[in-house]
Amino acid sequence: KYIEFVKKFVDYYVFDDGSILGYHVDNYSTDDVCESRILFDLYNLTNNEKYNKAIEFTYNQVKNHPRTKEGTFWHKKIYPNQIWLDGLYMMQPFYTRYITIKGNQDYSDIVNQFKNVRKLMFNETDKLYYHGYDSSKSIFWADKETGLSKNYWLRSIGWFTVGLIDVYDYMVDENSKEEIKKLFIETIDGLLKYLDKDANMFYQLPDKKDVEGNYLETSGSSMVAYALLKGARLNVLDKSYQKIG
Repeated sequence: KYIEFVKKFVDYYVFDDGSILGYHVDNYSTDDVCESRILFDLYNLTNNEKYNKAIEFTYNQVKNHPRTKEGTFWHKKIYPNQIWLDGLYMMQPFYTRYITIKGNQDYSDIVNQFKNVRKLMFNETDKLYYHGYDSSKSIFWADKETGLSKNYWLRSIGWFTVGLIDVYDYMVDENSKEEIKKLFIETIDGLLKYLDKDANMFYQLPDKKDVEGNYLETSGSSMVAYALLKGARLNVLDKSYQKIG
């Protein structure tokens, strides 16, 4: 029943030639890549060649997607030189599945992109990731010295945690998995310091609980819960994290 639901939904968008309704590769938007990772499952279940063609259609974007000078994908063509934390979730799980199933299982580019983000966007004191980085340091929200956005944003950190654990799950090379595991544990442990113990949720600006207008945020908290539960299930995290999740 559920497979038929997914298939019916996807078949509205994916055409026989592998093109996808409303998806224009030359927009180079990380957001557009995300949904295509389910195509691997549909192709495996049905052997329908249009899903395989749609995988290759999407991978054309990955191959040609513009990057910052440090080597990480731009968030979108309309946001040149910018890394947004949530873009790692949008792009890397599909990229990882492709390399696992169709590539040479060399994940070095994927691991390096995550490590770039760690180097550029992680605050060693607060143990949190900033939401955005502009390598040109020219956009209005970017600090002129660091290129970083002013704030941490729970929802993007949530996407990032989910991206890390999903990428870990799709990898088959143990050395690459270990690199992602270290980043994942550090991200989770850093964020958990900001958990509101009464609500068992995080604030949208996780480190600014008392700022007027800040609020307990559902979607980011839900994504972190997902990451905690999956991390514990895959033995990336100790089982004590399952209870928190």
